Amino acid sequence: MIKNLVFDLGGVIVPLNRVACIRAFNDVVGYKDFGDVLRSYRQVGYFEKFETGRITAPKFRDIIRSKAVKTTPDGQPREVSDKQIDYSLNCFLSEIPQERIDALLLFRQKYRMLLLSNTNPIGMGYCRKLFKSRGYDVKDIFERLYLSYRMRVAKPDPAIFLKMVDDSGIVPEETLYIDDSPANVEAGRALGFQVVLFNPKDDLYGKISEYIEREQR
Repeated sequence: MIKNLVFDLGGVIVPLNRVACIRAFNDVVGYKDFGDVLRSYRQVGYFEKFETGRITAPKFRDIIRSKAVKTTPDGQPREVSDKQIDYSLNCFLSEIPQERIDALLLFRQKYRMLLLSNTNPIGMGYCRKLFKSRGYDVKDIFERLYLSYRMRVAKPDPAIFLKMVDDSGIVPEETLYIDDSPANVEAGRALGFQVVLFNPKDDLYGKISEYIEREQR
């Protein structure tokens, strides 16, 4: 019997817009190749270090500034502010659909709710604002938050799942893990979790309810 639900954040609850993010870094920051480190499921290079807490937000911003074109299109020296960098990064994150909030609130009535996310302090700060815009703190919905930059490890590394299990006391076989990354889903399955591979076009409540109903037959 399923007793716990573990949700990924980006791509499952918060829709992602990679194109908008890359465009913002190009147009606002003057960083032409940000797409080389921004991935749909797991970031690479210095971005991966940011999401596993091995570099700080100020260091991340300094790296971005070092990679930006040094002059504006009209030949003036380019000054890239923290605000411009944060804005461009957060273009990756879109408004949370109300129906996804509604689904989470319904599931919260019956299951322990945990969040397991590859994220960073800038993006997570913005996600908190997205929840607030729907009238909730993220901790109103989730009992515990397991965030890669705090845990110093990212999915699909099994260590992040094992740390979550150890801290929360959940039993993987009694837990449904929902993620939009095939690699992350397979990592969870290998550790005994029941899993749902979520397509961003899916209905969150319908997809999870269908799995639970099928599992209980």
